[in-house]
Amino acid sequence: MFATARDGVELWWHRSGMGPAVVLIPGRGDSSDLFPPLLVDRLVAAGLSIIAMDPRDTGLSGDGGDTYTLATMADDIVAVLDAAEVGQVHTFAVSMGGMITVDLVSRFPDRVGASVFVAAMSPHPAAGIGPDFFAGLESDDPLEMILALMGSPYETDRAWLVQELERGAQRAPSRPEAGQRHMAASLRFGWPELHQLGTFMTPALVIHGTADLVLPTDHAEALAAGIQGSDLLLIEGMGHLPTPSEWTEIARLVSVRLGEPGTSS
Repeated sequence: MFATARDGVELWWHRSGMGPAVVLIPGRGDSSDLFPPLLVDRLVAAGLSIIAMDPRDTGLSGDGGDTYTLATMADDIVAVLDAAEVGQVHTFAVSMGGMITVDLVSRFPDRVGASVFVAAMSPHPAAGIGPDFFAGLESDDPLEMILALMGSPYETDRAWLVQELERGAQRAPSRPEAGQRHMAASLRFGWPELHQLGTFMTPALVIHGTADLVLPTDHAEALAAGIQGSDLLLIEGMGHLPTPSEWTEIARLVSVRLGEPGTSS
């Protein structure tokens, strides 16, 4: 299905499952295919309703233009929620999606319940970036790039990733310019600020890998410290992108936090 953003951009979205709604917010240059079925299916089994969406310039969504900001991308989420007739939603954000979530919550606090951050960027200016921060923008081989961002993947992880990339390619055409366009949006005015973490009305679950070479764990610590009552979970050896086993563990953790009692993950 499609929702229409304030500026007319068409935004693809899909809802699966029943129960409390969770919107999946990808990172820089990523479509909804970032979130594999092994995560989504487990969350649905836990009694959650999952809203996947392609951010502008990715997947099946429209061209985003050359003036939008992270705040525009947060507004896009609201447009999807309105189209899905969802009043309040939990958020599950990865990487740059963390900054979009902060903006979303600070301006639309009544639309967001609990928040989950995975390998997410914080608005803390001192948190810094890792040596692989620009890797996704420079690589023309998505397979090798993603494997490098995983930390220490096994050969079975490579085979799984090949299948995931094929699944994504069948659903939507490749759009390699998306990363650069999202990066340009993030560099325009209107970045969230650290004090905005105080606008969160519910605690967050913050998950980060100790081997993340894109965003240091300082980002996770800033998010957990700034959002009152939040839990910080560091996964030993996880890189910026999870391996299949790490996605499975993340699904378990999120299901415990957000899932309906009596359901199975």
